[in-house]
Amino acid sequence: MKKNPLVLLGIGLVLMIAGAFLSFGASAPSADAATVAKCQERMKDQGAEMLGRCKESAFATAMTATDANAAARAISASNNSEVGGNALGMFLLGLGLVLLLAGGLAWRQRVAALGADRR
Repeated sequence: MKKNPLVLLGIGLVLMIAGAFLSFGASAPSADAATVAKCQERMKDQGAEMLGRCKESAFATAMTATDANAAARAISASNNSEVGGNALGMFLLGLGLVLLLAGGLAWRQRVAALGADRR
């Protein structure tokens, strides 16, 4: 990779963009339409903020649950998928940053070596 640091820079940049999208662009998992409707019916007297939260899977499930164990399993599964996506995003951000820095250092060394050869 010391021969072509632009490859490291490119891969690092792509990984950082993908990691940033996964980490910062993702939102909470959405609930299905029937659960959202039930939640909004139950929360209609609580204000617009609570009605908006009914679109989140974990909140809608908690507000419409009739069986505590089933609700806990559904909320746990929803939270696990959110945590996994965030962890993958952070990993890609870190790996991309390392590759970007390694490519930058290799590029700098290559430019310095070329400059020294011309003297």
